[in-house]
Amino acid sequence: MKLLKQNVYYYFWITGIVLIALSIYWLNFEDAVLDINVHDTYFVIHNSHILQLLAIIYSFLGFIYWLFQKMNIKLVKPLTQLHTSTSIIIIPLYFICSYLLELLYPPSNFPLFDDTQNFQLLIAVITLIGLLAQLLIIFNIIISLIKYFT
Repeated sequence: MKLLKQNVYYYFWITGIVLIALSIYWLNFEDAVLDINVHDTYFVIHNSHILQLLAIIYSFLGFIYWLFQKMNIKLVKPLTQLHTSTSIIIIPLYFICSYLLELLYPPSNFPLFDDTQNFQLLIAVITLIGLLAQLLIIFNIIISLIKYFT
């Protein structure tokens, strides 16, 4: 357990493997899609493709943390912990919230009524939190490199 506390990149790599496994599982479901409505255009993205992209991103983040450890550059611990916890918690949070929204607001029987505002807001908020969390690693890298070279 001490090994996992020191090596944060394991968390990202394990998350990447889990996301790949979920994407393979979701390839069987044709209706597992994310519909994003922007003005008069619908973007339809299969959930397995989103998970594959996230797996690549998480694996890359793990590689960045691994690279900094191999180069013996110490990252700021609170920023690393906040970035790791936020980045990894956001994926199950998305699935839990979307499941709860599906229970609270079942699909409408009236096909002309577009009742996806709550789900669109959920996606927007979670995406914004996820993108802001990724700024933490950029700040962490900048601060650590300044400390390392001065």
